[in-house]
Amino acid sequence: WYQRRVRVSRVLDLVTESSNPDILVIAAIASLRKIYDKFLTNSWMFEVSGESGEVLEYRVWMRETYDEVFSAISEKITATSPQVQESAYSTILAFLQAETVFIKLSRDRTAIFIEHVLTSKSLDFVTRLSHEISDLDWKYAALRGIERFSKKYSTDKSMELAPLVYQLLSSIDISEISSQDHQEKKRKTDASKTIFHICKAFNSTWIQFLKMPKSRELYHEILTNLHENVIPHMQNPKLLIDFLVDSYDLGGTSGLLALNSLFILITKYNLDYPSFYPKLYKMLTPDLFHTPYVSRFIAMLDTFLKSSLLPAYLVAAFAKRVARHALQAPPHVIIIVLRLITNLMKLHPSVKRLVHRGPDHPAVHADPFQPDAEDPAESAALESSLWELEVLTEHCCPAVPAVARTLRKPMDEILVELGLTRGHDVLFKEYMKMWKKDPPLEFNEPLTFDQSEYADVFTF
Repeated sequence: WYQRRVRVSRVLDLVTESSNPDILVIAAIASLRKIYDKFLTNSWMFEVSGESGEVLEYRVWMRETYDEVFSAISEKITATSPQVQESAYSTILAFLQAETVFIKLSRDRTAIFIEHVLTSKSLDFVTRLSHEISDLDWKYAALRGIERFSKKYSTDKSMELAPLVYQLLSSIDISEISSQDHQEKKRKTDASKTIFHICKAFNSTWIQFLKMPKSRELYHEILTNLHENVIPHMQNPKLLIDFLVDSYDLGGTSGLLALNSLFILITKYNLDYPSFYPKLYKMLTPDLFHTPYVSRFIAMLDTFLKSSLLPAYLVAAFAKRVARHALQAPPHVIIIVLRLITNLMKLHPSVKRLVHRGPDHPAVHADPFQPDAEDPAESAALESSLWELEVLTEHCCPAVPAVARTLRKPMDEILVELGLTRGHDVLFKEYMKMWKKDPPLEFNEPLTFDQSEYADVFTF
């Protein structure tokens, strides 16, 4: 038994010695994998009952050396040689898979493995690892490992690691687990406790990850997916308030992308955020209507303004402001805005007064609306009129007047579709179909060009 210990120690030295050639390191890793695979798959290394003497000592020594072997091979995942990296990755993954058969998956060893996989900056390793995280033990250990990694690498120097962390974290699906957590909260079974701990780990891991430095592109991607893939599965989504409010306060693209998540916290989780609508109103600028995400913004605006509890002055202010900016917007955006205003009038009848002002009303001759006001309450929109809709009935694009004129007619209570997918290309094709014949051209092709006829206009 002593000779076996000596052989294992020598093989381990071959792995840890940095001066050894790659082929020797790969052979040493393969040897250690063969040795420990045998012991891990039959639990011999972890069961010491009924043994004594040298056999017991050897088992205890193998168990104590296992962590050292695990750490030494894990470090080779970040080696410069792709062959060594692959050998180390597959060996450590095999060790962890074997652990799940007879013993509980170690959180510490899983965290070490995840740290080296992420610091290797290998997208292939991260993708392959994400496919392995399927059962409950793996999900819990992986979440705790990512949380520990995010806390350790929270400086600006680790910004390049954030996309890999995000990919691995996003791959951990707990949608079914979170639904079971709600159903088994009153139960105290082992399964319910495991599910509870996984949901708790999911909650704390995302909060810790959001503190990592991120590029602008990744920041926007996170905000885009947060309301669908993260918030519904968190135990306490209110912990995201600081992150979302800070993003919303940034304005621009970040503020726009934070809207959905913030609105969910307000409506479903009773978040008290009085400045939500004033800041949303402030985001309505002329430049917004020329950005690629204007359709997304108007769709969210349509959702945010549906509540019948909103005051009339607030809805009128939004309707007036989008109508004013629509005068300078592209045709396909104008159509979406007009349909938004149509829905606002159907949901909030008090807004209709802005359309039905008589010719003698003061707002027709001098608009009291304050376009530069940042607070909807100070915009005086209810005293104004939507004269912009009348201007749009004379728009050069035929599709715009057709929609604008519908606002003059009596309305039913059925909301209209905004038509967010109807862009420039669709409008252009519809416009071209209106031509029933080709434009007139010169019938006889000229054979010569008499320069003298144009001598007073052109210099040849």
